[in-house]
Amino acid sequence: MRKQPIAWIALLLFLGGTAAGALSTGDSLVSRSYVTGTYLKTVSQKAKAAVGELHDVREKIDGLETQLDTVQTRMETQVAAVLGRSVESRLQGGSTLTASEGTEVILTRGKAMVRKGIWLNLSTGKSVEAQQPLVENQRYLAGDAAAELTIAEDSMLKISGSYQTGSSTVETGAQYTAYADALHTLGLFQGSLKGYELTRPATRAEGLVMLIRLLGEESKAKAFRGTHPFTDVPAWANAYVAYAYEKGYTSGISKTQFGSTMQLRYLDYMTFLLRALGYSDRGGDFAWDRADQAAVDHGIQTAAEREQIKKQGRFLRDHVAYTSYRALFAKDKEGRRLCDMLVQRGVFTAKQLESAEQKGL
Repeated sequence: MRKQPIAWIALLLFLGGTAAGALSTGDSLVSRSYVTGTYLKTVSQKAKAAVGELHDVREKIDGLETQLDTVQTRMETQVAAVLGRSVESRLQGGSTLTASEGTEVILTRGKAMVRKGIWLNLSTGKSVEAQQPLVENQRYLAGDAAAELTIAEDSMLKISGSYQTGSSTVETGAQYTAYADALHTLGLFQGSLKGYELTRPATRAEGLVMLIRLLGEESKAKAFRGTHPFTDVPAWANAYVAYAYEKGYTSGISKTQFGSTMQLRYLDYMTFLLRALGYSDRGGDFAWDRADQAAVDHGIQTAAEREQIKKQGRFLRDHVAYTSYRALFAKDKEGRRLCDMLVQRGVFTAKQLESAEQKGL
């Protein structure tokens, strides 16, 4: 009610000036008594009513604004709750990201642009049209189920919500990007500036590093200062290979060659995963040339997936991601899940594990 007296006084001053002007003329058509009595009284009553109506409208607007603020705050809280878990993903140039409605995306490195659908830049509050690029470190929200992004070059994105990735190039064929994402959040699967590179064959050096990570011994390997006899090991893998050689995890392909860049064989990696679960080929738990069947028996893969890999004839990083993820939730020789052992060893937290499990992979 604070605005009403001010408006009322202003109106009276105006009316008073008008009335005074009317009375000051020498040839007045109305009497002074009429102006100061009936006229001013009637006008003032109408003015009060008008000001009161304006005030009522202002109060209604204020009430609606308060309701709007409440609804907006509630929506922001709900969106924040839904989008609380984020995954940092490496996506290859030429690929397409299809996001479910409500999914949030932050481009942290690289180049991506809107392909189609509704996208809202939450950092600026503006919608983004097709073919417009994403700005690094700004938040974007998918506004419908047909929202898509084109990844123009190999990029890193933080993604909160549900999404799928595909490629405009036929040679990509990656099936298990979501598994690579989940492993990445647990610190178990890394990529390069080219992304996860899921469609190329894995190397022996990469397979050995994954074994050490799944054993929960990566920090020990990185800190290891021993040596190895191999001459073909890249600098980034030196500590891992030296540690594995000291522990007896590997003996190389010859006295001086580890075979770092050689393609990782399917049976070799299944052997690594089974060893991570506590089974020993040397101890008679399984035979190397039957490691693929033993992996089926222990829940690392299905029989159909084994046949698919064998038919494809190449063991890709894509397959490494999938079988490694499945091994996390397989039971070891003592009946414990590998992932629970890694939580105990501090490789990742129980909360991080819960987030990975909730993806429903």
